[in-house]
Amino acid sequence: MLALLRKEELRVFWLFFHVALGYASVYSRWPLIVWYYILFFSTILSFFYSKKQNSIKIVYLLGYSLGVEVLGRALKAYPYIPDQMGKYLGVVLFAFGLALGGPIKRVSLYGVGMLLLSAPALVLAPYENVKPIILNYFGPLALFLGVIFCSRQILTFKDFKELAAVILFPIISLAFYAYFNAAQIEKIDYGLTANNEAAGGGFTNQVSTLFGLGIALIALMYITKQQIFKYRFLDVSVMALLTVRGLLTFSRGGMVTAVVAIFLLMIFPKAKAAWQDSEIRLRSFSPTSIILTFSVVAASFIAINIYTENYLLYRYQGRTERSLQTGFNKTADIDQLSSGRYKIMISDLRMFLDYPALGVGVGYSKIERVNYGAGEGLNPHLEFSRLLAEHGSLGLALVVMIFIYPFYKVWHEPNNYRRSIMLLFLIIGLASTFHSAMRTMITPLLFAFAFIQYVPTDFDWRPLVGKQRKQKHLKPLHLRANKGLANSLTAAPETQEA
Repeated sequence: MLALLRKEELRVFWLFFHVALGYASVYSRWPLIVWYYILFFSTILSFFYSKKQNSIKIVYLLGYSLGVEVLGRALKAYPYIPDQMGKYLGVVLFAFGLALGGPIKRVSLYGVGMLLLSAPALVLAPYENVKPIILNYFGPLALFLGVIFCSRQILTFKDFKELAAVILFPIISLAFYAYFNAAQIEKIDYGLTANNEAAGGGFTNQVSTLFGLGIALIALMYITKQQIFKYRFLDVSVMALLTVRGLLTFSRGGMVTAVVAIFLLMIFPKAKAAWQDSEIRLRSFSPTSIILTFSVVAASFIAINIYTENYLLYRYQGRTERSLQTGFNKTADIDQLSSGRYKIMISDLRMFLDYPALGVGVGYSKIERVNYGAGEGLNPHLEFSRLLAEHGSLGLALVVMIFIYPFYKVWHEPNNYRRSIMLLFLIIGLASTFHSAMRTMITPLLFAFAFIQYVPTDFDWRPLVGKQRKQKHLKPLHLRANKGLANSLTAAPETQEA
């Protein structure tokens, strides 16, 4: 079934299938549950009945599960589609994939290093209640295992386009479910907070982030002179739908992140004196075209703001109820503007200063937070401050490895398309840690996908696998001419060699 989902000639069919799935989900959760179980178990069974053990199928299955997790939560499909199933599924499938192996035999020291640095804080964890440990550690664990697994995988540029479509399909179902579900509600009241009704009943920040991811994937295809669907108007229509539904959630993070990601993809310096692939060419954007693009975005924002009677603008301005009542143009303070996350971050930093060695232990920041004036039982919302609070100085090393090193790798990537893919996944994946930490699979999955080895469709990747074969087998004409890319894939001592 997964193989059919990837086929380019069936992509329009799958588009309308997922539109229908979104509509059916308004009336029952069972169409989604049954369909996902068929896809999931047919994929798992294929590992046991197929002679060719292709571990890359795990990437596609997890990519599809990204949207299913959020839609399942909106539909209250628990326990059939468990809440936060993604990170647990990620840990299991990434571990299974590592057991299967991959085309690249070398192990990522980068991923192993992060895994080892995270372990000592488990000693201090409150084992009388394992729920906080599972809640806070399985996300990073999925990320570490994902980096190790994905660093051993190879996807051609054509395969990446298939992956983008597979990720997009359930996001389309989620968008249409939100649309049809909103139509069932007599009137949606828009205010100064995120709107669950417009998000289809799901967590607004996660819904908004997925819509932003879908927008950014379609934008990347346009920037690289490609398209997801056979007909360009379908790409444009899906992008417009995701933009409208994303803005109506009143959750700012996902939409702002998408705009930032697209802007950086448009202006990010192109690699100089590096091998460039003739298969994929990036568009050149003049200042005029950039201004025109964001004028369209601004016009969309204005139109939806009028529809919501100015509340969309108030939401993005951080206006308060008091300022609306008194007429003073006063915005919320930083804690109100961040929906309480600033206070949580400050409490995390104070824990780090009090316990700088190993931190308070995995899952313990929630318990300790009441002692730091941030309220009782508040889950961490910012991953970087959680790492500092719960892992201490080792958490500081993890912050550098997760939030800084990947962009160093992007900067030194010699192929423009590869660096665009990495940049998109990293920006959206890491941005979501500033509102949901790593409680969902969005960050672990997208971060790990950034470390897949993306190569041209006709690229001879045999030099990357196992033992080096005789030189005469490794030098087709295009490889001889493209030493820059070949060296970038075979070297990478920081991330691949062990």
